[in-house]
Amino acid sequence: MAINYKKCPNCGSTNVLGILYGMPTHEAFLKAEAGEIKLGGCCITGSDPEYYCKDCEHEWNKQQAIDYEYNQMWRLL
Repeated sequence: MAINYKKCPNCGSTNVLGILYGMPTHEAFLKAEAGEIKLGGCCITGSDPEYYCKDCEHEWNKQQAIDYEYNQMWRLL
């Protein structure tokens, strides 16, 4: 089973942005203003969300997407 990390585990939307951390470049600011990426700030903790749902504003990381899909699979059995 392939996991779509860019599918919101909260609402199922694929209207998702990647979250960029660190000091953004001018290009990154422009992409954020255009709604192409979400800026996550300069501080990185190691458990930060990687994706942002534009529909429900939920944020998650790859491990949370894996856990969600795993739990969904077990509900079907």
